[in-house]
Amino acid sequence: MEPLIGQDIFSPVRDSIQLFANDAISRRKTILLVSKPNFEGSLSIAPIEAALLDARIPYKRRFTHSDPDYSPFIQISDGSGTTITDSYGLSLSTTIVDGLRGRLGDFRKGPLSPVAQAHVLAKSLNPNSHRLRRMRPWILSGNWINGALDTTYDPVYSSLRDHLSSEGSIRVIPVTEVPNLHFNNYTWLERCDIEEATREWNNSELENRETIMGNLARPVLNSSLPSTSRVEELLWHCVLGSGWESDLASQISIAKSNWKNLTPIKAASIVADSLVSTGEI
Repeated sequence: MEPLIGQDIFSPVRDSIQLFANDAISRRKTILLVSKPNFEGSLSIAPIEAALLDARIPYKRRFTHSDPDYSPFIQISDGSGTTITDSYGLSLSTTIVDGLRGRLGDFRKGPLSPVAQAHVLAKSLNPNSHRLRRMRPWILSGNWINGALDTTYDPVYSSLRDHLSSEGSIRVIPVTEVPNLHFNNYTWLERCDIEEATREWNNSELENRETIMGNLARPVLNSSLPSTSRVEELLWHCVLGSGWESDLASQISIAKSNWKNLTPIKAASIVADSLVSTGEI
């Protein structure tokens, strides 16, 4: 299978990412990882940190609102586009790209998140990183927290999900097969509704399973939020990594709660540390 960075969705950022990675590998100079102390930043810095650790390339991590004061650096930015800066750093930010083709052969555009870009950068820095391999499903997390799924179909998310499924990095299963679910994602349902559906699912044939899923979706069909696209992902396309008990959406929901209870820097550090050390939240 073609490497992820070889997919068309990465064509606008591929050259910048590979050029920086090749130079970092040859120089092996300490790299500054810098981001604002937000959720996207922690999700983006974690895979890069994992790859550098396993490659034994020195680095320092900084969650701050200040600009980098050291080079080389990798910055998770709010800017437009991913570029190598004049001060010798790589700035990763959301880039609008062509995703999957529509039924008429036209490309559908969507956001390529800094998180997904950080994962392919990390893979370029260290293709054999075992820490990075555990984190593979988290490539999807940047698009999951992006607002695109709340307004329309996200072709980039679907493209990434299909690639990870094809390579065996994830399993895509219905909500009724997730061992440990975070019920806060299902605000239109009572916890007992999902638990009852799970019990019925295990003893049902295909026709009845369609009815079970229809019953879970029905209460939200006439609501504007969550969007139809997100409901589809939450009910039919739950993402599980190898050995996971909780799906990706559940872990993201748990991780986001850190920003409600802790300072932003502490919350960002906890999420990044957890991903680097275990590959899960």
